[in-house]
Amino acid sequence: MVDKHLSTQFDAELSGISTRVLEMGGIVEAQVAHSVEALTTYSNELADAVLKQEERVNQMEVEIDRDLSTIIARRQPTARDLRLLIAVSKTIANLERVGDEAARMDLLRAVLEAVCAKP
Repeated sequence: MVDKHLSTQFDAELSGISTRVLEMGGIVEAQVAHSVEALTTYSNELADAVLKQEERVNQMEVEIDRDLSTIIARRQPTARDLRLLIAVSKTIANLERVGDEAARMDLLRAVLEAVCAKP
């Protein structure tokens, strides 16, 4: 994620957060793909999967943000590292928003399905 620091524990914390952000990004990517497929195929199973993933994405955002706050409080990072941590915080907030939009697409799917099912 960044150059080596004097504190190997700080490096380990950054690496752990980086891994979790990448995991969160993968979940959100799958969530959007499932949401689009559910919208085009009217699949209730995929829609349910998207909503379950949304809960996990929300939980991950809270956990990662809490860990970022802990690192900032304990490590008092230099300006460069602080900018990195703030960028990660903004990234996870944006990923969570994308997940919200995927869930919103599922609501649209349900509305379209109801409208199309009317005689």
